[in-house]
Amino acid sequence: MIILLMSNQIKSNIKVDNKNYSSSQIKVLDLLKNEKELCLMVAPSFVIDFNYKTFVPLMKGLGFAYVSELTFGAKIVNKNYHDYILENKNKQDFFISSACPTCVNLIKAQFQNLTKYLMPFDSPVITMAKILKTNFPNSKIVFLSPCLSKKIECKNSGLIEETITFKEMKDLIEKEKVIPKNCSHLFDRFYNDYTKIYPTSGGLSKTMKSKNILTENEIVICDGCKNLKEILTNLENNKEKKFYDILFCNGGCIGGPEINNNTPIWFRKFSLTSYIKNSKKEKIGNRKGLEEYTKNIDFKKKFN
Repeated sequence: MIILLMSNQIKSNIKVDNKNYSSSQIKVLDLLKNEKELCLMVAPSFVIDFNYKTFVPLMKGLGFAYVSELTFGAKIVNKNYHDYILENKNKQDFFISSACPTCVNLIKAQFQNLTKYLMPFDSPVITMAKILKTNFPNSKIVFLSPCLSKKIECKNSGLIEETITFKEMKDLIEKEKVIPKNCSHLFDRFYNDYTKIYPTSGGLSKTMKSKNILTENEIVICDGCKNLKEILTNLENNKEKKFYDILFCNGGCIGGPEINNNTPIWFRKFSLTSYIKNSKKEKIGNRKGLEEYTKNIDFKKKFN
């Protein structure tokens, strides 16, 4: 019931020029009108709803100065997770990923005994927002997401001006009759990141380079509310397992409620993997090391 009420509150429509825009759409249009350096930060599952070859020109045609995926933030999360587990494996019984805000809220509400096992770091979206704020200090950030819970997480962070869902963005583009800008289809990015697979179930553990710290048998991959509750209920009874890579939606973020099509999960995963293969062939210009982009940024987080 809480999720339903939150959804209804977020998606309440406000009429603007008879276009029935949501409050998030109105806020984004206002930011586009008044901010010269507005940055759109994008969840990598965007390819489920958008053509990646035309996506960046379309967003810059809408008025965004920068368009960046949050995959570099996921890379930094992986590094933090890897180092933390390596340092604490003999001191701590279990480690639970904290990338999904709905999973975190579920644990805090119904499994408070497990809160101490949550990885004490920002999620990829908050991590990437901090990186963008550091490297584009004059810009403000809008996040494009398939998830409603991210709206609450981003608002509470104080780093992100507004979160707009895939459904809202597609509707906005159609109503505004956006013409793509004549520009490169490449994101404003720091690395050609392998973490694009993050939105699929198990994407985090597959890209964390965990071979030297965890065996395959010590990793649990779980998605979907029903499965998740069952796993969490019995977590402390299974001493053989160490790391829990969990996502709330079926199939992971590619099963998010604000994705704008009804294709099956297997096809969405195929779309994502095809995008990853194609993007690996693309080259980017000179890049600095990880530490240069993240210097003096604190990514630690406490879960009370």
